[in-house]
Amino acid sequence: MAQNWFFLRTALKDFRSTGAIASSSKALVKKLVAPLPTDRPLRIVELGPGNGCVTEAILGRVHADSEVTAFEINPTFVEELRGIQDRRLTVRPVGAEQLLQFYAEGSVDYVISSLPLSMIPKEIKSEILRQSQLVLAERGQFIQYQYALQDRSLLKRYFGKVTTSFTMANLPPAFIYCCFG
Repeated sequence: MAQNWFFLRTALKDFRSTGAIASSSKALVKKLVAPLPTDRPLRIVELGPGNGCVTEAILGRVHADSEVTAFEINPTFVEELRGIQDRRLTVRPVGAEQLLQFYAEGSVDYVISSLPLSMIPKEIKSEILRQSQLVLAERGQFIQYQYALQDRSLLKRYFGKVTTSFTMANLPPAFIYCCFG
């Protein structure tokens, strides 16, 4: 409960960079990390991890030799993320539109995004999706959740296949997009 109050206070200070009023629910987090294989090391990029509830679930699920890099622009959340003690985690206090400065094309297995796409200017949102698609390995996957379906057609422009699932067990209820190729 204290984590949700912290999240709400931080969100109210800068809602445009947070895009939510509460931390992701356990049900949503479970759906976001479910596609991650556990039997091999992965390179995972997390976009907009906020207070790290998804980050911690990723780290709790993946292989011990995996690499997880969190891109977060909110300074309060950056400090919170830096408090996660796990050698596999790197926190980058830069925008998600800078992926190609850190990763070569085809070098990432999964991009998991909690970015509030509907609140991001169109040009930046397009650049984030373009770079996400470029850094993904051939069989890589982009996973994004949103509170509405308005960006589904945009995701289809960058990824060949987009599937959608839904969970009511979140505040607010959320759609989860899994994007391939």
